[in-house]
Amino acid sequence: MNRIGTTLPEAAQAPSLPAAGDRCGTAMDLNRRIATSVGTLTVADHGAGRPVVLWPSLFSDHRLFDRVVGKLGSGWRTICIDGPGFGRSDPPPGDVQPSRYADAVSELLDELQIETAFFAGCSWGGQVGVHFGLRHPRRARGLLLMNTPVDPNLGQRSALVPATRWIGSTATFGRGVARSMISTTTRRDHPGRVDEFVSAMTSFDPAAASTTVRTVLTRSPGLVDLLPQVAVPTGVLLGAEDRLCPVQRLLPFARSVPGATVDIAAGCGHLAPIEVPNIVAGMLRKLVDRAPA
Repeated sequence: MNRIGTTLPEAAQAPSLPAAGDRCGTAMDLNRRIATSVGTLTVADHGAGRPVVLWPSLFSDHRLFDRVVGKLGSGWRTICIDGPGFGRSDPPPGDVQPSRYADAVSELLDELQIETAFFAGCSWGGQVGVHFGLRHPRRARGLLLMNTPVDPNLGQRSALVPATRWIGSTATFGRGVARSMISTTTRRDHPGRVDEFVSAMTSFDPAAASTTVRTVLTRSPGLVDLLPQVAVPTGVLLGAEDRLCPVQRLLPFARSVPGATVDIAAGCGHLAPIEVPNIVAGMLRKLVDRAPA
């Protein structure tokens, strides 16, 4: 049985923790470099408590989760990833298949001496999460899948590969990506978050990023057949204003995950961690209650 809910816009929700500023400086501190089969990953590993791996979308880095980390507060060990080819992480091998990113999560946990962890991923990160839950189910205590594309990507968006390589780190390209990903509501009510997203984009190596974009947007067979096989506690978060993954398209597939809770966030586009961090943090807390002891 799936539970489906609709959440209020972020601005209408009372904060779940005492206000500690809109940003969380702790998550900004990259402090580890960890070798994996998809390249050396740079991560921000902070806090003590329940471990959660946070994997961002394409065209972002660990900073996508700053506000989520701040809303979670104490009791969590947050492991925020710079995805391969973005931030300060190395590019992946050119022949990598999308499912292998999930193996890197397991390798990361080995290096950090963590047996099991929660996993939260946005867009590309959500795709990694599905593969992690299937390939390493004993290590996944629970999955939070946000704004996650389910359809195959076998070259339909291949034009983004050369675009990323040649202009991917420019503010002009960044603002175009922001317009496609971030909701009208967020752009109106929180313009500073758009600026932060664009700023992060201008910091990555476009050649490295284009390698990752190629692996994700030209080789993914999709998740449609995989979602019904997920056997770990799962929450699915959809954005009511997500133009890349519209609710009407994703909802039937979200319901196909056995026992998943499905929430639709009002005012949210394709980047839930920066658009509705309160909701993301709340869903992670609820996931704890459903995880095996």
